[in-house]
Amino acid sequence: MADIEIGRIRARPRRFRLDSGAGNVLWALAAAALVIALWSATVAILRPPTYILPAPWTVIEKTWVDRGLLASNGVTTMIEIIVGLVISIVIAIPLGIAVVAIQPVRKIVYPIIVAFNAIPKVALAPLFVVWLGYGYLPRILITASIAFFPILVSTVGGLMSLEPDFLRLARVLQARESQLFLRMRLPNALPAIFSGIKVATSLAVIGAIIGEFVASDSGWGYLLVQASGTLDTAIMFSVVIILLLVTTALFGVVALSERLMVSWHASQRR
Repeated sequence: MADIEIGRIRARPRRFRLDSGAGNVLWALAAAALVIALWSATVAILRPPTYILPAPWTVIEKTWVDRGLLASNGVTTMIEIIVGLVISIVIAIPLGIAVVAIQPVRKIVYPIIVAFNAIPKVALAPLFVVWLGYGYLPRILITASIAFFPILVSTVGGLMSLEPDFLRLARVLQARESQLFLRMRLPNALPAIFSGIKVATSLAVIGAIIGEFVASDSGWGYLLVQASGTLDTAIMFSVVIILLLVTTALFGVVALSERLMVSWHASQRR
């Protein structure tokens, strides 16, 4: 049947696609169901002790019973994750612009930052506690220091990836440096910057947990340490699953922001 009729246009019916947004959700649910099924089968066949591998239903029951404890500790961890991630974004992107635009910064500061990133952040965590004491500040700084570097590298790489032909064309047209940056370099770098932020979301969660391992009296990391001492494996599984969901949600928020801001890019078109 023809899609175009005399006097009007017949709209084609929209078809469900497995690579669409709803299709991706179904794939994720199918993967989760498969993992739970394998987990349940392992528990049913091997019958391990609960402190080694609790059953999924045991973890769900424990999560519901201790929901107040998980929620109260989660507030601390979420503050550290979000504030640390925001600090890393606010510092890393302008610094990446300075690295590209100012040669002394690129020659002197950037190598120092690369060397600093090579230091294991677990080794820095006790120093932050000694310098700053207990509280939110050292844990937020640990989170920001871990999430900072991928955003910086992605910003620098994205800003420097503009094709030389575009630069030559802009100079032939006598474009100012500010116009070159705002209309060419920055839009071209946005997909790379968002890729760095996506990596930083998972690293921010890791940084917050590391900080709570070292110095904290609350938070999901603190709860993991306490549960490991009492062999409460069910609550440990609950925390791990919650952290997985939080990381996935943060990644989804960044991906949605990227789709809204960089809808013109080939990676967002289907």
